[in-house]
Amino acid sequence: MGKEFPLARKEEEGQSVLLAISSSGEHFTALCNGDQRAQESTPTEGNGRGEAEDTETKSQGSCKAERANASSSKEDRRGRGNKDRKSDRGDEGKDKPIRRSASELGITFPGNYCDELETVPHYWIEVEKVHKGSLFQCKLCHRHLWTPGYWADVERLAVLMRQHGNIEGYCLFLNRRRAAKMLMAKLQDLRRLEKEVVDKREFAKLADEILSDKEYDRKEE
Repeated sequence: MGKEFPLARKEEEGQSVLLAISSSGEHFTALCNGDQRAQESTPTEGNGRGEAEDTETKSQGSCKAERANASSSKEDRRGRGNKDRKSDRGDEGKDKPIRRSASELGITFPGNYCDELETVPHYWIEVEKVHKGSLFQCKLCHRHLWTPGYWADVERLAVLMRQHGNIEGYCLFLNRRRAAKMLMAKLQDLRRLEKEVVDKREFAKLADEILSDKEYDRKEE
């Protein structure tokens, strides 16, 4: 059977959102047949005492014994598997580092304007497809903004921003997108660092440390 991947594009506030819906019409049918024995009626052989052996009863008893053994064996395996899984789950999270949230990292939502007087609107340009979304940079003020690439995530982000405000809603969304959260935190810190550090060599050194830090959101205990 074939697979279809219809694609559609929907414009939302000047940003192009790609909707991808995949469907599969494959169906798999398995036919299970039990053992079938065709026996012709033949004279029943004696067992030496003039009595015919009850082969049907023996066959049924043997099958029952096999099923009982298989069932107990399966239960044993399932019990061992459950114990193993429980022990594995018990070890989870013990040595995991505590992560800083997007708010603790100082991430903010850039809003609609470049200046505080709200006279110059942003001119967003997409610079890269990254972390299942798009990274934009304003042509005028050079701020960055990451947005999700899937329509369902865009709707969820919009709901969070309506309920909690632009900054808090954006941070709440990024808390479940660690890679995007790290990206935005580093870019905004580099922007602040550029304004504070005058020496270019010192800035380059600090920027390299920030960009290469894979545990940038780790909370110090």
